[in-house]
Amino acid sequence: MPSPFEDNPFSDKPSYPDPAFVDRNSPRRYKPQNDDDDDFVAFPESTRRSPDIFTRSGRINANINKVALNNTPNLQFEGRTARAQFTSRESPKRQKAMGIAMDDTLDHDDDDAESINLTGSPHRGSQYGRSVNSSHRSERFLEPPQPIFSPETYAEANPYEDDEDDQETIGRDSYDYDSYQKAQEFEERSLYSESTAYHSSASNDGYTNGSESEYFAASIDNDMMNNIKSGFVPNREKTITKRKVRLVDGQAGHLVLENPVPEELRKVLTRTESPFGEFTNMTYSACTSEPDDFIKDGFSLRAAKYNRETELVICVTMYNEDEYAFARTMHAIMKNIAHLCSRNKSAMWGKDSWKKIQVVIVADGRNKVNESVLQLLTATGVYQGNLARPYVNNKKVNAHIFEYTTQISIDENLKFKGDEKSLAPVQVLFCLKEKNQKKINSHRWLFNAFCPLLDPNVVVLLDVGTKPDNHAIYNLWKAFDRDSNVAGAAGEIKAMKGKGWINLTNPLVASQNFEYKMSNILDKPLESLFGYISVLPGALSAYRYIALTNHDDGSGPLDAYFKGEDLLNTSKAHSNTKTNFFEANMYLAEDRILCWELVAKRNENWVLKFVKSATAETDVPETISEFLSQRRRWINGAFFAALYALKNSKKIWQTDHSIARKFWFHVEFIYQFITLVFSFFSLSNFYLTFYFLTGSLIDEVGHNGGFWIFTIFNYLCIGVLTSLFIVSIGNRPQGSRGIFKTLIILLTVCALYALVVGIYFVANTIKEYGIGDSSTYVMISIIVSLLSTYGLYTLMSVLYLDPWHMLTCSIQYFLMIPSYTCTLQIFAFCNTHDVSWGTKGDNNPKEDLSNQYIIEKNEEGEFEAVVLNVNIDEVYLETLYNIRAKRSSKKVLGAHQPDDIMDGEDYAKDVRTRVVLIWMLSNLVFIMTMLQVFKAGETKQNYYLGFILWSVAFLALIRAIGSFGYLIQNYARFFVETKSKWLHKRQGYNLPNAHKLN
Repeated sequence: MPSPFEDNPFSDKPSYPDPAFVDRNSPRRYKPQNDDDDDFVAFPESTRRSPDIFTRSGRINANINKVALNNTPNLQFEGRTARAQFTSRESPKRQKAMGIAMDDTLDHDDDDAESINLTGSPHRGSQYGRSVNSSHRSERFLEPPQPIFSPETYAEANPYEDDEDDQETIGRDSYDYDSYQKAQEFEERSLYSESTAYHSSASNDGYTNGSESEYFAASIDNDMMNNIKSGFVPNREKTITKRKVRLVDGQAGHLVLENPVPEELRKVLTRTESPFGEFTNMTYSACTSEPDDFIKDGFSLRAAKYNRETELVICVTMYNEDEYAFARTMHAIMKNIAHLCSRNKSAMWGKDSWKKIQVVIVADGRNKVNESVLQLLTATGVYQGNLARPYVNNKKVNAHIFEYTTQISIDENLKFKGDEKSLAPVQVLFCLKEKNQKKINSHRWLFNAFCPLLDPNVVVLLDVGTKPDNHAIYNLWKAFDRDSNVAGAAGEIKAMKGKGWINLTNPLVASQNFEYKMSNILDKPLESLFGYISVLPGALSAYRYIALTNHDDGSGPLDAYFKGEDLLNTSKAHSNTKTNFFEANMYLAEDRILCWELVAKRNENWVLKFVKSATAETDVPETISEFLSQRRRWINGAFFAALYALKNSKKIWQTDHSIARKFWFHVEFIYQFITLVFSFFSLSNFYLTFYFLTGSLIDEVGHNGGFWIFTIFNYLCIGVLTSLFIVSIGNRPQGSRGIFKTLIILLTVCALYALVVGIYFVANTIKEYGIGDSSTYVMISIIVSLLSTYGLYTLMSVLYLDPWHMLTCSIQYFLMIPSYTCTLQIFAFCNTHDVSWGTKGDNNPKEDLSNQYIIEKNEEGEFEAVVLNVNIDEVYLETLYNIRAKRSSKKVLGAHQPDDIMDGEDYAKDVRTRVVLIWMLSNLVFIMTMLQVFKAGETKQNYYLGFILWSVAFLALIRAIGSFGYLIQNYARFFVETKSKWLHKRQGYNLPNAHKLN
């Protein structure tokens, strides 16, 4: 190829400049790419090429629509690099190519192009551009600057404006934005092909390193948003067409479609080649079967069709959570998968190990799922909403299943991420249920429909809003790899503290953070040491799938687990009899039932473990109403599930556990029974402790002042507790926020007064003990009580190298203890009739038989269906536009859906009243008995107070021993593994490893 700097750089035929491509090993160097195809049509839009420096500028007159470039120089250089040759023509840091300023007098129909001198740099005002030898300096056209008051700039500068205009796209009446951008838009259409070497989507199947990412600026997010032209406004009226398509796979009556992904998405994909087309096509299945009959009815999944081995399934269940919570969880999952793919020395994981992982997203109700979440799924290529219809051949569709291997992730700031962040492809299965049937039904789809086809080793469960750390999923999986008898594992849940721990300024969040921390330091390690954890939190837990499977007779963990679905299904509420109402409350904590059934599985020896190295942050409730609704389900479910486990504790003897393990299980059962009794009488214990402690100041303040202070606070406490009973019966927290908040504040004032009195009492007791007026018993009781709470919490936190919550959250927690003890339990027991999860099902969905697919056989015997087609590229651009609008805090308020009334309400309220009366009368009788035996102020001979203090110390000691034992066990494992590795390193790896997994 001749040099363009020769006298005649033009060939006989029109030619096209060779594209430049990016050498991934050198981000600042461009090399010529050989292309054997010389037959080019001038500037085809579908060709993925680098910018052409000979295209015209956006500065030309608006009446020029075409430029005849019959002959263009064929650029190829020898000797120095192309970048060195073209330093005078374009800057490596600019993403704009150069153009030629054409004169209006140019005859566009003139075919005699050889007389036009196109060499050299274009010059403003010249007719065709100067020659190389011209004395005039080169002048390139720069991109017009963005106007200060563009919609994007304005929205970013005013994110918190409360005007009504915030919920609409900001108008441009006061600024002629379209006219200002018109030339730039025209230039962009000319200067850019669909994918250029300047973009981060330059074809390369490997991962992008950091230096390239910095050079290209750019990230995949910039590429995606550049697809939206300035001034773009979505078209409300979509173009809809009908076409017949041939169905793929499945049996007769099954609607399975292969749909291409939007072209705008395909442009930024670094991997498009696959023998299955998994990167360029999305599979949609309209499932008309129930989850238990999924395989029997002939439905299948992509991974099964590809004959891929599935090691790990990650399931995310969601209801109506917003897009920020979903993006936070999904992006964290993709980073975890990228970490697994980076473990090149592992026998199980490695570069292509993403093929062993299936991410399953189950949305509970097509009419309930957040529309913004669907937009994020659309942007990543997983979802195409135009395909979902409620009927196929007059059969109800129970679930819409979308399958796609995505390479795009969206973080919680709604920024697009791709392989420039070393993310790996992820196989995503999105199951959109037609009706809202609660979380337990979502798990039925997972365990009974999908897992039998995928046959995974480990199933990880996550809630939307949970953000696991980058190694959390690997650490959970490793627990199963190390111990073959582990059936389930729980990670450490942390409260999301926000940037700079700003969320801890909310006392409710701070107290929950302290509660979570101490549970992960004291409770979970103790239960893990025994081998039975009472609950594996749904926010971050994992199960071995083979341990979940039922016996041949149909009984087993999953069978017991899904019994609760019929009890919690409001469509079957008429069957709420005296027998199963207890079970309905028990299955509010269905994960506790599953944990028990795993440990007590017949002829097996499964155990449950706590993995402290697997951590995740979750968004805890920040308002009183959310907090009460969440804890109502937790407390009622935990209470009835604990009774169920204690009642069936004899099943442990039908397992294959060792005698020693069974013995320690029974020790744990005794401990749980004691804590259950204390929990049941926690209200009376709180009031009696408050009464006796504050009564110790009656004789300390002169002129009968101590008596009146004690009487005022005593009546205040009784009044608050009584009010809590009244407001908790028949009132939702969302409807009585002010009342609940006021009562909690008053309880906190009582707690603060009791704390001050307690400090005075301790100081006075120490003083009296020094002069011999106080007994040794009282002094020891006080010391033991203080050490068993503040001292023990501090000691174990320091041993676990996590003491910061003691400094930031302990005061808030201790002041909120009355609210935890009284408010939560009163509200929970007053609402035992409510067996819902805080959501209501779609019991009466609107029937629309006209909106369905009709499947017919054609003349060739193939099944076909008529599909309503929309322009998926148009829909995709609208989705990107909406995501960009979300970044600017433009939110559209959704309509409030009123709650449906549950059937069988009268019977449930009757049961509720009986439970509340029995519980309240039991506590009142106990209070009255203690008040008759002991009087206020008699703290020296108050054996009840001593019993409470010693009991607290004894239970805390048991927790500390278990926690310390867990710590020793981990250190022992660490030293053994370190010694083993050192010996292997010293002796060499001559012997084969006994473990198949790394």
